[in-house]
Amino acid sequence: MVCVHHLRRRNVRRKVLVLLTAALVGFSGVAACGQAVEDEVRQRVEDKVEQGKQRAKKELEKGKQRLEQEGEKARKEIEKEVQKVRKQAEDKAGTRR
Repeated sequence: MVCVHHLRRRNVRRKVLVLLTAALVGFSGVAACGQAVEDEVRQRVEDKVEQGKQRAKKELEKGKQRLEQEGEKARKEIEKEVQKVRKQAEDKAGTRR
């Protein structure tokens, strides 16, 4: 014959086992959810970094083009001045002869 004490003990063990199982399943779900959230955050960060790189690349290209244009403009102005000085020098040399 089974004692009432043993039945209660068995019921308590069963309840504890069910509670532990439920807790483990819950934690594994939280861990899986946490991993999904972490992956999503990581992907968002990578996307933002890539956008930043692309924006920086565009700005760098714009700056490079602007510098090239300014350099070309300065070169043309210098050439004009050189031509002007040469002409003046030739005119002075021509009047001295």
